[in-house]
Amino acid sequence: MPTDNPASVDQVMAELQGRVRERVRADLVRHGASSALEDPVFFAEIDSMLRAAIDRSQPAALLLPELLGDPSTWRLDTAIRYQSHRGAAAGPIVFVKKRLLMPVLRWFYEFSRDNFERQRRVNQVLFACVQELAIETTRLRNEVRELSQHASTGSERREPLERT
Repeated sequence: MPTDNPASVDQVMAELQGRVRERVRADLVRHGASSALEDPVFFAEIDSMLRAAIDRSQPAALLLPELLGDPSTWRLDTAIRYQSHRGAAAGPIVFVKKRLLMPVLRWFYEFSRDNFERQRRVNQVLFACVQELAIETTRLRNEVRELSQHASTGSERREPLERT
């Protein structure tokens, strides 16, 4: 069906995303979010920053995991190891764990493993958000430092504001 006023896919998608973003913003404000989110432009900036953080949440692009050190000290290990410290009795104990207990508890293990994987993803995204906040805070500190230095040295002359 030909139309007189064709719209590009990008325009339609941008409009749709804008409507969804507005609905999300309104729901957040209605449910008691910060009053700062009442400003749609401010909300769009926050949304954009968080989406960019999520896009950059690949483990290799994050500093925080590097600062935490050895992953075995902070990352969950969901692999099951059948072992015992009982010496000669270890064989029968491991057999009971593997062949009798584990089949009964398999559903619980799989349920927990799925939850651990979801939590790992949330942690990864939160690491990216914290990294973005650290970057922005550092940038703002540097700007404040520069402005303070300019103000203290008097190297920046301010023009008087014109009144209309």
